[in-house]
Amino acid sequence: MAFARLTDPSTSHQAAGSVENITATQTAILKLLSGFPMTDEELIHHYNQQIRMGADARDFPRASESGIRSRRAELVKLGYVFDSGHRTKISSGRNAIIWKA
Repeated sequence: MAFARLTDPSTSHQAAGSVENITATQTAILKLLSGFPMTDEELIHHYNQQIRMGADARDFPRASESGIRSRRAELVKLGYVFDSGHRTKISSGRNAIIWKA
């Protein structure tokens, strides 16, 4: 199963080809983070935006905020998502990690 869009760069297609045995929610998170690096707060926003815009539930299954953060953390442990080394302030005023696929 391919996880990259036809318009994605070759590196996204290479990464997508190496992904195996991950959940639909994890796949959706990878799709979003492959587009551009973001914080968990941004990730949750964009994930839920996909659902509001009518994305297929098979591509973006409903998930709670904590569920999205947990799936992202699992992807970090699996080596698919990384700390970009950059930080930014989120709505709470605290610094947050910017994650990348």
